[in-house]
Amino acid sequence: MAHFMICNDPHNRRNYQPLYDALANWERFASNSSAINVRDALNKLVDGDDSIAVIELKPGSGWGSVRAKPAGVEWLKRNIQA
Repeated sequence: MAHFMICNDPHNRRNYQPLYDALANWERFASNSSAINVRDALNKLVDGDDSIAVIELKPGSGWGSVRAKPAGVEWLKRNIQA
C-alpha cells in the first residue's frame, strides 16, 4: 500500500465530516492508488475554494523534521528511510 502525505487548507468553515470520514476509512479508496487518484477522490469531498496537496512518500525519499512528534518520526524512519 502506498503512503501519502495529505495537506488540506479549508478556506471557510463548512461541514468537512465527509472528508474526515474518508480519511478515517483510508483503505477503502487509497490502497494501490496514485497521488493523483487520492487528490481527485478527496477533491470531491471539499469545497471548490479549498486547497489540497497529496505527496506520495516512497522508501528512499528524503525527509526531515523539526520538533515533530516522536511517533511520527519513528514511522518515517521505519517506512521512508532517508
